[in-house]
Amino acid sequence: MVAMNKKNLDPTRKLRVGCFYRVSSKGQLEDDDIPMQRRVCSTFYNSKGWVFVKEYVEKAVSGLWVPAEKRGDLQEAMRDAEEGVIDVLLCFMFDRLGRREHETPYIVQWFARHVQVWSATEGQQKFEQHSDKLMNYVRYWQAEGESLKTSIRVTEDMTQMVEDGLFTGGSAGYGYKLVKTGIFNKKGKELYRREKDEETNHIAYQIYDFVYTYGYGSKRIAQHFNSPEVNIPSPTGGKWTAGSINFILKNPLYKGMPSIKKRKDEEGKLKTIPIEEQVSPKEPIPHLITVPEEMWEAVQRIRSSRNQENTNNPDIEKVLVSKSPLLLVGMIFCGYCGSPLTTTYNSKKYQLADGTMQKWRQAKYRCSGKALGKSDCEGQTIYSQVKIEGVVLDELNAFLDNLKQVDVTDQLVKIRKKTSSNEENELKTLGKKHREIIKEIDTLKAEVPKSILGSSAFKPDLLNTLIEQKQNEIISVESSMQKLEQTVQNKRIEKNEMENLVKSIPVWKEVFQKAPIDKRKMMLNSVIERVTVYRDRVDLKIKLKVHELLQELDGSESDSRGRAHRWQR
Repeated sequence: MVAMNKKNLDPTRKLRVGCFYRVSSKGQLEDDDIPMQRRVCSTFYNSKGWVFVKEYVEKAVSGLWVPAEKRGDLQEAMRDAEEGVIDVLLCFMFDRLGRREHETPYIVQWFARHVQVWSATEGQQKFEQHSDKLMNYVRYWQAEGESLKTSIRVTEDMTQMVEDGLFTGGSAGYGYKLVKTGIFNKKGKELYRREKDEETNHIAYQIYDFVYTYGYGSKRIAQHFNSPEVNIPSPTGGKWTAGSINFILKNPLYKGMPSIKKRKDEEGKLKTIPIEEQVSPKEPIPHLITVPEEMWEAVQRIRSSRNQENTNNPDIEKVLVSKSPLLLVGMIFCGYCGSPLTTTYNSKKYQLADGTMQKWRQAKYRCSGKALGKSDCEGQTIYSQVKIEGVVLDELNAFLDNLKQVDVTDQLVKIRKKTSSNEENELKTLGKKHREIIKEIDTLKAEVPKSILGSSAFKPDLLNTLIEQKQNEIISVESSMQKLEQTVQNKRIEKNEMENLVKSIPVWKEVFQKAPIDKRKMMLNSVIERVTVYRDRVDLKIKLKVHELLQELDGSESDSRGRAHRWQR
């Protein structure tokens, strides 16, 4: 028999009761579920003649997904039980204490060693026989199973509704509107579906195009819409902010993939779930597509490359477009000290014959390292915009003219196969490992009832530790799989960009000449990896995928990425 509460209790003193209440969602809070639990428990402890001393309330905390160590009120109840603040822990039902089959049974057993554990609807949980331990485990095994089945069923129902084009709640999204379907649910409420709002949907597309074509950031886009000459109201009818632009730019709805279950309750707070973990339809919904999937994914890559944590990551391609009037800022560097070349201006004033003063201002490239005295640079401080950009564009045009002369279809197929095979094989290996770990967890869980009854080689604490270790392994494997899937996705985007480049070669020069400066910068960014400037030459480094195409065409494995052009000083 497990000893209860090693305190010396006065048999004449009334037992002090602490009541534990929990709801797992904000919907239950709105439905007044906590007051209901409180009323039932109050009636129960009054009938027993106990003295109420404290309550512990967990609001919108999942007993399945949130571990015990992260549940503050549960931890407080455990401290009070251990320190003798309460003699009885009372809850509405035992599953209010949790629904994790590998954790909650042991929590209940821990409480039972210090206080009496009661449910107002299920009675007292004792541990006088081995069968009590087994029943305690079975209760939470069933609770976790029911919780998981409910979650799966609700998710599947909502996924089917989304795939059928039905609206599942929340906001329709900027650029969309809700229309009645004539379909009613079990409660008699008419369902809606999304359709494009012709008055605003083209603006949502323009937001994506500003990033994809011109390299704008969210703040700059907001400033454009808020400007007096444009003056387009935001979704709320007021001014646009970077946040409202960001919300649109990261929403998969615009590629025809409306997500559900975007947030989850964690320690009483709503936490946004990463896009890759959200529940979406299996295929894009055609009538909801505002931007092509390739464009949506490319925008995510451009924005991700600008995140602070990725700025100094050499493995992540940067897509940075400055406001400078110079075309190459962000991709041009000094060949002597490695510092970036930035923008500076030469200004002169002169007087016209009529006495009017005119100001002449010209942008130039400046070695930031030498100008600021941060390095012992042997190069020049100032470089001419006309000379530098003329050399780079001449060399780039010559390169594209060579590509124009040949059919590159076979080379693109070879590169496509080469870029995806390694990652796909690694994904298969990780998928196999993921399945093996799940089987191991199932095997360990099958040992739990035997361990409780003393017929297993594993003790309960050891089993709990092993299960948690395996679950941590699953998290690690899933994280690796997500990174690999992102890599595969990025390579697919690169492949699409290269195919678009090849298609555009015949008119590339003409489009470039007519394009505004921001679009010119993005066009150069898609082809050029780095420009390195010396006193007597410029080295042009073509991006990897274009370089691979060049190697396939030349039939050579030599490094032809770096091309140099010299000029007379």
